[in-house]
Amino acid sequence: MLEQLRAAIVAVLNGANIGTFYPKERFSKNMNTLKDMYGQGEGIAGGYIRLKRRKRQNPYATRTTKTYTFDVVFLQSFVDEDSSQVAFEDAIDALDDAFAVDPLLSDLVDDLDDGDDTGLILDDQTPVMFCGVLCHQARMHLTVNVSS
Repeated sequence: MLEQLRAAIVAVLNGANIGTFYPKERFSKNMNTLKDMYGQGEGIAGGYIRLKRRKRQNPYATRTTKTYTFDVVFLQSFVDEDSSQVAFEDAIDALDDAFAVDPLLSDLVDDLDDGDDTGLILDDQTPVMFCGVLCHQARMHLTVNVSS
């Protein structure tokens, strides 16, 4: 189930067409290789997901719900003269909108709810250096509930 969830989440993220997202954090000791993984043109655009939390509710009842929370990290090159922060924040909105279009991840999950919160939640955004490139970085999370 976990691999199916990862694949469905990454498919939605990549469907927003704002960069390349991976089902895991990618790494290389070679900075150019790593930059190529997350590169788009001359810059960086993309990210990855990571399982942050998993819990099971009512394990002995007739219906069990597993709740998975994934961290979603999004990186995009910082270009001040192009007002890249505004474009970056628009891209974050586009990612959330992509989940609103497919809130059940093609009927794989019950919902994307975490209490009163629904969908992709922005936790923090800050500038970072990534592969020698100044980037915007957004840390978000997505909670999915699956019943069996």
